[in-house]
Amino acid sequence: MKNLPLLFSVACLAQPAWADTSMRDVLATGMSADRPVIVAAFDSHGNFEIESRIEVEATGVDELVDIGSITKTVSAIAILQLIEDMELSTQTNLAALLPNVPEDKAAITLHQLLTHTSGIVESTGNDAEALSRSAFLERVLATPLDAAPGEQHAYSNAGYSLLAAIIEIQSGLDYEDFILERVVPRDAPPIGYAAVYVEEQSIVSDRLWLTAFQLQPIAKASWGSDEPGWNLIGNGGLVTTAEGFLTLWGAFVGGDVVSDELVAAALTPHVDEGEGDSFYGYGMVVEPVGNGRAIYWHDGGNDVFSAEWRHDTESGVTLFSAGRGGAAFDAMTDMSEGR
Repeated sequence: MKNLPLLFSVACLAQPAWADTSMRDVLATGMSADRPVIVAAFDSHGNFEIESRIEVEATGVDELVDIGSITKTVSAIAILQLIEDMELSTQTNLAALLPNVPEDKAAITLHQLLTHTSGIVESTGNDAEALSRSAFLERVLATPLDAAPGEQHAYSNAGYSLLAAIIEIQSGLDYEDFILERVVPRDAPPIGYAAVYVEEQSIVSDRLWLTAFQLQPIAKASWGSDEPGWNLIGNGGLVTTAEGFLTLWGAFVGGDVVSDELVAAALTPHVDEGEGDSFYGYGMVVEPVGNGRAIYWHDGGNDVFSAEWRHDTESGVTLFSAGRGGAAFDAMTDMSEGR
């Protein structure tokens, strides 16, 4: 068992629900059926466990995985850091953050972007398009809203790319540099795009029609190039290791990245996703499950790779999975159900 730095407070976390089941046994359920998957967990004492059935070319190193739309969790944390740095508010609107915002979008707030209630369209194009920030902003700001701001919850990748553009314009740093310098804990495994990508460390795809039936690493299979374009930046495609994401989550939920007030805001079930049993916080789904217990989670995938994380407030355990195809989702289902 590997011990991570204890980056989060454990005082408010209950004892593990799996009192008679070790984390390694839980991870073993996710590794069943010879799945091409990496699974990992940490508990409220900072203990880290990992199992992998995916080998990479660079032997002796941790595998880099595509975390897909879990990028939104990272972007939400980054926006909260920006709010703290710049003395902004979740109610700060686009007119105060970006130049030349048209009237129909001027009143959109950071809160609405974070909760997918801005009315911004789902996407402005294909993930692999080589789109610059300026071209993205011109396109997204010119595209009619799907709904009036605050009117409804509708998942928007473009909305989270808009958050990434706000980070760059307000901070003066590239989105990736802001993540590495202002969000990722010191000495933690990095999270980013081209600056942290090592092809020999990347997991590779199966032979799919989506990859021209070739085994392709993340840059080719997910980004379409050596670095991603702005249809992807901020909403998907970040790469890291299992330990990298879990370390960031532990630091964030423990109040070591932003204030406890902003952490609480992120964990709040702000918007009903539609069925009354799950809600969207900031960059994560919140599922209240009774007796004060909640499950926080997000997943991501692009039909080539998949990833998911899930945190149980009762046990204080966070699970993470990543792999080829939909393997991460199947692994998380089995781990969560304790099979």
